[in-house]
Order: sequence, then structure tokens, then C-alpha cells
Amino acid sequence: MHPILFSSGLRTAPNVRHKTLLLVKGVLFSLLFALFTGLMSKARFFLPFTPVPVTGQVFAVLLGGLLLGRVFGPLSQAFYVGLGLLGFEWFSLFPLVPTGGYLLGFIAAPYAVSLIMERKTATTGFLHTMTALSAGVFVIYLFGFAFFTAATHTGPIVSFRLTVLPFIPFDLAKAVCAALIICPLKKKYGPKTLI
Repeated sequence: MHPILFSSGLRTAPNVRHKTLLLVKGVLFSLLFALFTGLMSKARFFLPFTPVPVTGQVFAVLLGGLLLGRVFGPLSQAFYVGLGLLGFEWFSLFPLVPTGGYLLGFIAAPYAVSLIMERKTATTGFLHTMTALSAGVFVIYLFGFAFFTAATHTGPIVSFRLTVLPFIPFDLAKAVCAALIICPLKKKYGPKTLI
């Protein structure tokens, strides 16, 4: 019996009731991860040379990709962004335009993480998990960089220095923390997600 982790995604179920329960469970876990991301957004500080803050959100986004899968991981971040736009004080709406791309990246990143985690590869364990998490970080950077460059009309080299380069060590540290949490669970319960 697996008390913590269950089967991945919405797989074929023997009856509609089982599918409905999986869907409800997925939505509830997605809402919980949206709240967790909101809490992690409060752990923030600014570097003196960039308008983009260092926050704990990336950790929550990556963990959501590992634990919720490629359907409910992105849904959790869609809830996070949607609730923020409705007035939850998780991010400031006023300077949203230059850094709004990161929010889009938050929605896309769990899908990338989960997609790589589901693939059977020669590398397993920590290395495979770090590959998936690094892909998630790359997706966040890609959206953040592109959006910032377009919104501020900044050149790509300057944008890279402002939106990607300073954050690499911080986000790699978050990825390592997420991997250190997940790898022992994967070893004990198998390659499964919460849903």
C-alpha cells in the first residue's frame, strides 16, 4: 500500500466514480499548491541591479511538477496566477508587465518537469530528477526573459543579465532541495505523483 503517493495522472479508471474522485482530488491538491506558491512568494528579496526579485515561488512550482503531474501541476499555477489577478496579494499587479512572463512560465514549467520525469531513461534517481527540474527552470527563464525583453524594449544581452543570470545559483539550489525531497519518496513509493 502506498499511503502518500498514488497513480500518476488521470488514467483509465474502472468507473466514472473513480475518475470523478481523481478529478476532485487533483483540483484540491492544485488549490493547495496554489496556496503553497502564494506563501512561498512572500519569501523574497531584491538584488540591487535587477527589478526581478528572488522568491521562493520557483521551489513551489518545481515541487508541483514533481508531485502533481503534467495536468494538475500546471493547473495549480493557473490557480495561483488567477487568484493573484483576483486580488490575493501574492504579487504586485502594478509592475506586472515587465515581469509577468515569469507567471506564464510558472504555468508551463510543471508540465515540462513532469513530462521528463515520466520518460524512461538510462539516468534515474537524482540526476534524472535534476534534469527535469533544470528543464522547468529553463522554461521559467524563457518566458521571463522573452516577456521582459519585449515589455521593456531592452536588448537581449542586458535582459539576460537582468532576468536570468543572477538567478541561476538561487534556482539551482531550489531545484536541489526539491530533488532531495522527492528522490527518497521515489525510491520508497516508485515514480508516482500525488494524483
